[in-house]
Amino acid sequence: MPRWFLLVQECGVIIMMRRERGGPFVRFGTFHLVGAPSMQPAEQRFRETLEQIRLADALGLDQVWVAEHHFSNYGYSTNPLLLIAHASATAKRIRFGQSVLVTTLWDPIRLAEDIAVTDLLTGGRLDIGVGRGYQHMEFRGLNIPIEESRERFVEQLDLMQQAWTREDFTFHGKHYQVPVPITVLPHPVQSPYPPIWVAAQSFPSLNWAVEHGYRVMMTGGSSNTTEELAGWCRHYQERWVAGGHSNGDARIGMLRFVYVTETDDQARGAIWQTRWQRRVAAHLRRGDERITAGLNEPYPIDDELDDDAWWDRIVYGTPERCIALLRRDAEMGVTDHLGWFDIGGLPADEVQRSMGLFAREVMPALSELGVR
Repeated sequence: MPRWFLLVQECGVIIMMRRERGGPFVRFGTFHLVGAPSMQPAEQRFRETLEQIRLADALGLDQVWVAEHHFSNYGYSTNPLLLIAHASATAKRIRFGQSVLVTTLWDPIRLAEDIAVTDLLTGGRLDIGVGRGYQHMEFRGLNIPIEESRERFVEQLDLMQQAWTREDFTFHGKHYQVPVPITVLPHPVQSPYPPIWVAAQSFPSLNWAVEHGYRVMMTGGSSNTTEELAGWCRHYQERWVAGGHSNGDARIGMLRFVYVTETDDQARGAIWQTRWQRRVAAHLRRGDERITAGLNEPYPIDDELDDDAWWDRIVYGTPERCIALLRRDAEMGVTDHLGWFDIGGLPADEVQRSMGLFAREVMPALSELGVR
C-alpha cells in the first residue's frame, strides 16, 4: 500500500503530500475549464488556475486536465496546450492532459506539431485527450460544419498518428490531404506518441475506442444515471479484454464535480455553483444558448434534476461522503478520477481549501484500491 508523507510549508497554507509508487493505485486529477461566470478578468482566472495546478502538484495528485472552449465565459481556455506548457515549468512532477482538445476545430498537422512540442516541454508528462466537440456556436464561429465532426475526428487521429511515427509520408482523406511527402518535426518524446484518451458517452464510442486501443473519459456530473455509467464501464472493460488487450491496461476516467467540506450542509449550500455549469453546458450542447457579448445566461433546463437527485451525482460534502462516492466509482471500474474543484464561480480560496481536504482526508482512504 502506498505510504503518505505530510509537510507544512513555511507559509502554513499548503500541506505537501507524497505517495510512494510501489504498487497499483487509483489516480486522482484536477480538471480546469477556466470559466468566468461573472466575467472575471482573464488574467485573474488564469492566475487562479495556475495556482491550483501548482497546489495539485504539491498535494500529490497525479494529473491535471485542461479543457478547450471558445467564444464565451463558459471557458477561457482556448488552447489547453499553451496553459499546460506554461504550468509544467512550475508543476514539475504531475502529468498533464486535455479534457478535451476539440480536434475538429484544428488543422491536424499543426495540432500534431503542437502536441509533440508540448510533450517535449513537459518532459514527456503529456497525455492526449481528444473529442469531436458539441458546441454549435464554436463550430459556427470557426466556420466548420458540425455535421462533419465525426468524419473529421476519425480522419484527424489517423493523420496525426502517422505524423508522429512516419517520415516523408502522404495522406489522402476526404477532409484532409498531404499530397506532397512531409516529415513532422519534432516527434513526441514518448514513443510512439503520448497515450490517447477519447471522450465517450455511448456504446458505439466505447467500441470504437477499444478497437483503437484508446483510453476513455466519461462525465459523471450529467444526465446519466449511476446505473448507465456502470454499464458503460463494464462494457468497455469486457470489450477491452475481448479485443486482446491486457485487463490491467484498461483506463477509465470519470469527471465529477468535487467540493469537500466540513459538513454536508455547507456543501448543499453551494449546489447552485454546479447549476450554473450544468445549465450553460446543456444549452450550449442543444444550441439554444443565450449569449450576449460572451456572457452566458444560465436559465433553467427542462429536464433539470431536483437537489436530492442531483446530490447523488456530485462528490460534495464531508470527506466521508466523498470517499463513499469515489469508492462507488472505483467499484464500477473507474481508474482515474478527474475532480472538477473550480466550479461555477466558487471563490478561489474555497477551491484551494477543498483541494487540501481532498488530499488530506479523501485520497489516503482510497489508496488501497487497485487499478483494474
